[in-house]
Amino acid sequence: MVREGAKRRTSFAFCMDAKNDPLLMIQPGNKPEQLRAHLKAGGGRPPMAWGTFVVRSDEMEMTCEQAPTKAITGLKRFLRANKPKVNVLFRDDGGNLLDSLKPEKASNDDGITTLDEVNTTGIDPKLVQPLLARAKRIKPRIARAPGPLERKLKRGLSKSLSQINEGRLEEAQTLLTVIEQAVARIGADRENADASMKRSDRSRKTRTLGADVNRAKKLRASIVRAPGSKRSKLDRAVHVAARLLKHKDYDKARLVMDRIEKALSAIV
Repeated sequence: MVREGAKRRTSFAFCMDAKNDPLLMIQPGNKPEQLRAHLKAGGGRPPMAWGTFVVRSDEMEMTCEQAPTKAITGLKRFLRANKPKVNVLFRDDGGNLLDSLKPEKASNDDGITTLDEVNTTGIDPKLVQPLLARAKRIKPRIARAPGPLERKLKRGLSKSLSQINEGRLEEAQTLLTVIEQAVARIGADRENADASMKRSDRSRKTRTLGADVNRAKKLRASIVRAPGSKRSKLDRAVHVAARLLKHKDYDKARLVMDRIEKALSAIV
């Protein structure tokens, strides 16, 4: 159900049968009232709820055109028993919130499962934001993967978010790339594996540039300890490194900064 809602807006209808067992039907499209006849043919009885639903990121929004309280309560109970991995919002056709259902967190799942749980205090936002943007982009696409692979990719995404939370950005970068390529291979993403790799490389270079710029700033602050003549020479060297970074010549910039650090160590 979640997988279908992630692909397109889908119609649903729900009720209980004569034995008080739940009946739920879904089909693509925006004409849920057509499902009523199928429910009745299957032994369904009033009250019935019907409408459409769509899944965006980690939320499934169910817009109910017909929403008797008893039917919505039964639908909520049915969904809870099936343990959806997304937040479910029940709304009337005017957009008003009728009820909601939050997913149960598995007892053996100690990882971070949502972007809101990531705490990047103390980590340069320029290094973190590209990774979080990639995680946010890929999360709804994982829902379209076949069952076992979907669970595996979700665990991988949770692990990458935990790594970001711990400041292990290179490891998170590598794991996100693997997830993106897996999703691209199964056709759940419009982006192919080569494009995913190129975007990953751009993200890596952006994060690397941020780290190198911070390194240059720290070196410049440390130069004030050097004697006058050496301070001027080292200051010029930092400017050279900054210019190389600006022109994206990262290897030469790092070589210059290595020499500056060596010179500062000798002075201290």
